[in-house]
Amino acid sequence: EIPMQVLADSIQLHGMEKKKIIAMEEMSELTKEVCKDLRGEVRRHNIIEEFADVFICLNMLKLMYNITDEEIQEWVNYKIERQIKETGNILRKSRRHYAVYSPCRYVYFV
Repeated sequence: EIPMQVLADSIQLHGMEKKKIIAMEEMSELTKEVCKDLRGEVRRHNIIEEFADVFICLNMLKLMYNITDEEIQEWVNYKIERQIKETGNILRKSRRHYAVYSPCRYVYFV
């Protein structure tokens, strides 16, 4: 659970512009860690730490842009359904059997 009041207080104290810059920096640091993993430098601890930073920043951005959980969930559902369709088409062509997870259910492609 993210303490949203703490995030709101931090935004108030430091300002939205600074927090937006920090969010961009944190996302860049996560990107850098994923790139290192692709080069063979497996640093799972660092990825988890940067993921946590990005997660916090995303919640700050939600506050700054007044984005609701419902709005995000609507887009998540749309994007997941699109991935299910894309993955299903690929899996049907390859004749493999997979279960694809959706937040609401499992969809099986044969």
